Amino acid sequence: MSTYRLFELNTFIRRFVALNLPEPVWVKAEVAEVDERRGHYYLALMEKTEDGQEIAAQAKAVIWARTANKWQRTNKLLLKDLLQAGREVHLQVQVSFHERFGLQLQVQDLDANYTLGVMAQQRQRTIDELTAAGLLQANKMLRLAMVPQRLAVISSPAAAGWQDFMAQLRDNPYGYEFEVQLFPAAVQGTQASPEIRRQLRTIERRRDSFDAVVIIRGGGARMDLADFDEKELCFAAAQMTLPIISGIGHETDQSIMDMVAHTALKTPTAAANFLIDRLHYLDQQLAGARQTIAQQTNQLVQRKAFELAHLGEQLKFQQKQLLQKEAWKLEQYTQQLPVMVRRRLHEATAQLEQLQQFHQLLSVEGQLKRGFALLSVGDEIIRAGSQLAQHEEVTLHLKDGTTTLHTTPQTKKK
Repeated sequence: MSTYRLFELNTFIRRFVALNLPEPVWVKAEVAEVDERRGHYYLALMEKTEDGQEIAAQAKAVIWARTANKWQRTNKLLLKDLLQAGREVHLQVQVSFHERFGLQLQVQDLDANYTLGVMAQQRQRTIDELTAAGLLQANKMLRLAMVPQRLAVISSPAAAGWQDFMAQLRDNPYGYEFEVQLFPAAVQGTQASPEIRRQLRTIERRRDSFDAVVIIRGGGARMDLADFDEKELCFAAAQMTLPIISGIGHETDQSIMDMVAHTALKTPTAAANFLIDRLHYLDQQLAGARQTIAQQTNQLVQRKAFELAHLGEQLKFQQKQLLQKEAWKLEQYTQQLPVMVRRRLHEATAQLEQLQQFHQLLSVEGQLKRGFALLSVGDEIIRAGSQLAQHEEVTLHLKDGTTTLHTTPQTKKK
């Protein structure tokens, strides 16, 4: 068996590669890492096993600055927007092997349509999974407070969008005040999804302290929106129990985060205006309600005043009628009273005369005139025979006078 020095072996491999792969070839791979230095892009590429659990192959690749600049001018895209960890790429590479640095893939061209197509497929799969889980519309079904003033904002503290958002809220023409707490997170790049998800979990634990979650980012390239299509991030947002207001989009583009959010606005400034307008709308509604109440109250007072005046007139008329009726009754009583008095006096006189006749008939004189006799001793009238035994002399009263009678004592029987 021959023994080679390492340099000899690597030289053999370099010549073998150069001989067998003299022309560039197209390679499909997933970007594992990206490092951009002085215009050069250094990539770590990999391919996973079918179950996605292990790495089946990996290699290093480089896009030299001259190649990168030419490609960006031709395709009107920025490589840094397209080359993100986790994305699939279709690269035209020149395979080279260096005795010291080993295997290297020098990128000659990049098929942007392939990467965009894969991203579109992933995006659609995420939308389908959200729909199947009943989560695509879940946040929209939450009730947004009529006065959303307690806001949990997720943004980069250095982002221009954060500054624009706060300036718009602070300088609103109506003087409305908002309680805003910033939850800092990256809003683009590989750290965007994990950092935003972490802040969403933090806010969810404190959900009673806020009326809504606002996710904002400043201006950027169209490809930056792909960070907000990330499956885990969108699922986390869809399961929030607080309404989410997004201000991350462009005028013509929409991310899945926008689709999941309760209310999606195009820019941070638009998100701030939405909150201000909501408060102003309620203010107008209250002002309209106050005006309506005032008008209805005034109408009610006028109607009741009219009814009261009408009742007053009716009362005066009824009082006048009652007084006239009572005056007529009084006049009738005045006319009838002498007749009633005379009649009553006549009846009383007749009753008195009748009583006098009864008295005369029942008196002692009346009894004597009718033929009765009366015995008395002094002023005492004899009413029983036992009274005669006590007196020897009694007076006999008759119709035509009196006479004295002597009584005979009775002999007691032995």
